[in-house]
Amino acid sequence: MTACTRLRTEWVWVAAILCAAALSGCSWFGSDTPEEVVPPTVAEEAQTETPGLLRSIAELAPAGSTAQYLGQIADDLGWEVQVAQNTQLRAAVADEAFDERVEPALLSLYFRNGFSILPIVGNGHQFGRDTVVRGVIGSARLLVTTREPLRIIFLQPVQDVLLIYPIDGEQPQVFSLDSSAVINVRRSLLEHYLR
Repeated sequence: MTACTRLRTEWVWVAAILCAAALSGCSWFGSDTPEEVVPPTVAEEAQTETPGLLRSIAELAPAGSTAQYLGQIADDLGWEVQVAQNTQLRAAVADEAFDERVEPALLSLYFRNGFSILPIVGNGHQFGRDTVVRGVIGSARLLVTTREPLRIIFLQPVQDVLLIYPIDGEQPQVFSLDSSAVINVRRSLLEHYLR
C-alpha cells in the first residue's frame, strides 16, 4: 500500500466518523434535538401548584371560623374535585362572604356526601350516619347506633359530652371546632344498650 492510498483511507475513516457524529447529534456540531427534560419533583410541583378551592377557604377564612374548619376537613377528605368548578363558591370566597355564602355551601357539600346536618342535639340522641352537629344542649350522653365507622363534627363548644358506640362496633371519628371541647368516647359495656 502506498502512502497516498493509506492517507486517502485515513481521510475516508475520518469523514465517516464525522458524518456519524453529526447524524447522531454530537454536541461538537450542535443539535436540533432539545435537551432532555427532567420531570419536576413532587416538592417542586407543590410549590408551583395553585391551591384548590377548599384549601383556599381554609387559608382565607377567618381563623377559628366554621367555614375555615369545614373547608379544611373537606379538603382532607378529598372533596376538591366536587367543588373545583363551582363558580358561585369561588365568587363567595373572592367576596369574603364566609358566614353568609361559603359556610352554607360547605354544609351543602357535606350533605351531598351523606352527612346529616343537625342544628342541635340533646341527651340520648342517636347517630346512625356521618353527622355535622351545630350545637349540643348542655351535658349529654349521645349514642352511636351503627357498628360501621362514622364521623361526627361538632361546630359549637361542647362540654361534658359522652359518646357511646356499640361493644362490637368501630370507634367513631370525632371532630370539634372548639379545641377545648370535652368529648369522651367509649365503647358500650352492654351488648344491647339501646332501648
